[in-house]
Amino acid sequence: MKGCPDRALDTHIYQAWMDPSSRLTFYNNACAQKQQIALMEREFGPVIVGEWSLATDNCAMWLNGFNDNLPGFPRSPCKYIPCSLPYMGSDQPGTPVDSGAALQGPYGTGISGPSFGLCPVDRDWMTERYNNAEGGSSWVSSPPEAPRGRDGTDEVMSLLALKKISAFSGIGHGFYFWNFRTDLYNPQWSYLLALKRGWIPKGDLNDDRIMNSCHREDVGAFVCEANREAPEEAVKNGISYALGEEKKDAAHVDRLTGEPLYSEGDTVFDAFWKSHRATGATCDFGGAAVLKEENVTHTDDYYSDDYYNAVEVKTVATWKIVLLVVIGTLVGSLTGFSLAMKLSPKFSRKVRSSTMLRPVTSSGIFRQSFGNLLEPGLQGYAGISMD
Repeated sequence: MKGCPDRALDTHIYQAWMDPSSRLTFYNNACAQKQQIALMEREFGPVIVGEWSLATDNCAMWLNGFNDNLPGFPRSPCKYIPCSLPYMGSDQPGTPVDSGAALQGPYGTGISGPSFGLCPVDRDWMTERYNNAEGGSSWVSSPPEAPRGRDGTDEVMSLLALKKISAFSGIGHGFYFWNFRTDLYNPQWSYLLALKRGWIPKGDLNDDRIMNSCHREDVGAFVCEANREAPEEAVKNGISYALGEEKKDAAHVDRLTGEPLYSEGDTVFDAFWKSHRATGATCDFGGAAVLKEENVTHTDDYYSDDYYNAVEVKTVATWKIVLLVVIGTLVGSLTGFSLAMKLSPKFSRKVRSSTMLRPVTSSGIFRQSFGNLLEPGLQGYAGISMD
């Protein structure tokens, strides 16, 4: 195709169909796109990224067609929000969405649609310090809607946008965000909402934040290691795949177990990922590998996403809350009883004359604490001796 005029290649680059993974995986994948675009530019000619978004999951409603989805998607439970009012007017068939009705057919090969007045949108990202920033494996089991004070979505989306824009603008011949706006509140797919949230920067593409956003990824500040939480069988399959793609012998893998197996995975996964990262390889290998930053100590200063969370929620065990309530109730009751006994002669007389409370009022501790409060002539009232 070299030398052919008036042609350009349109490529669509999304991360929404990737497997759930750590933010580091998505960051590295975004920055690696510049190498793929450069390769296409060199072999074909002008390349335009005709579609891209900030989505890191497949949750957006009807992303794959009306009431449809791809088999096996979404990979993780989706976040649900109240469905929006129809932008074409409430006279459209089936509108507004019935808040008392479950998911309605007809369905395609998958399922995606309103249910009881709620519609699916992209998941939240949790803050790093609570979510295993190095491997990100806990993100898979995190709730789709982040608890108050632990929402790291603004941080992840802002950094991801900078890295994608850096990759697309520095090498190719243009890029277009998809979409300009969305019906539901889903900023990962809406340019207007992402701009309003501050995820997409305004102004010059030569902004230092954009120009330097892929620095750590470009200089190779990451390693691809075997995931110590993955089953040994998954690690063996990952190693065998990587070695098979390189036309190397993998017979020894079946004999490895424990740490020797994971150490072999460290070597094989990292070598394969670094060799093929430029062509789109990710550090995943079916969950057998995770990305780690080299020579980084994760102190409080490392976690930048706390800026977006003014309120940090500390988890307190239920039994501790119950114990504190019980203790507070007892202390408050005893304090109130003591004050009433000391300040109200009428209350004091009623307590001392109560038959039900006689075992308490006749005790030595009670007489020592409150015996001196009796009015003259009430000694021995109700048969209680106060000598």
